[in-house]
Amino acid sequence: MAENPIKIRLAKGEPCRGAWLGIPSIHSARLLSRLPLDWLTVDTEHAPIDPNTLAQMVAVIADSRGPVPFVRLAQASVETIKRALDSGASGIIAPMINTRAEAEQVVTWAKFPPQGQRSFGSFYAPLAFGQSMPEYLREANQQTMVSVQIENQAALGNLDAIFSTPGLDMAFVGPIDLSVSLGLDPIPENPHPIFQEALKEIQHAAGTHHLPLGIFCSDGKAAAERIQQGFLFVNVTSDTRVLLRGIQAELDASY
Repeated sequence: MAENPIKIRLAKGEPCRGAWLGIPSIHSARLLSRLPLDWLTVDTEHAPIDPNTLAQMVAVIADSRGPVPFVRLAQASVETIKRALDSGASGIIAPMINTRAEAEQVVTWAKFPPQGQRSFGSFYAPLAFGQSMPEYLREANQQTMVSVQIENQAALGNLDAIFSTPGLDMAFVGPIDLSVSLGLDPIPENPHPIFQEALKEIQHAAGTHHLPLGIFCSDGKAAAERIQQGFLFVNVTSDTRVLLRGIQAELDASY
């Protein structure tokens, strides 16, 4: 059986470092897939990445046999989940999940029967794992990861119910949207006590249900701090952030 290295490492409590991709380009994805990152997540929620570009970006990442390709969905729907997994993604991250019913629906759409209701027919998904179609059908439920984002105040009262959902592999905290929903500055100089308390609630519930946690980080320093706090799936940067900061720094250096 082909095994998802991220799933294995998270089960061992090992941190997995990656990068967020918001530039709709197979070329930048190809370049970044050669770096010693553990994963790359293609963001289709807040980036102008269409289904064709998504499939190509996932393919070049998977073919590199380096970072593991994930997709952050535009929304939690059968269509977006099908497109991400049929392209060969090893995992999905579903945004704005606030209830157990919503988490269960994501799992149902992401898993083949009898565990779920995912339909079968992609010739491309097996290529990412170096498998035949029958092999992929047999093993995909174990290979692919289902993750949900906790990023709204509405989810905080349902954490135990959400985190105990069968088939759920990880919860990912979206700190900016969570802060906004709590009525806080989304990018504060110092974390607000209300936000810190919300994080503690999330971590406690995740620990109770032995569910690995990820969180969006602004940079590598922030990622290191989050790892120390117990978060295992962290991004060290995003392609857009590095591009803008890097060029601005060189521009500043030219004066």
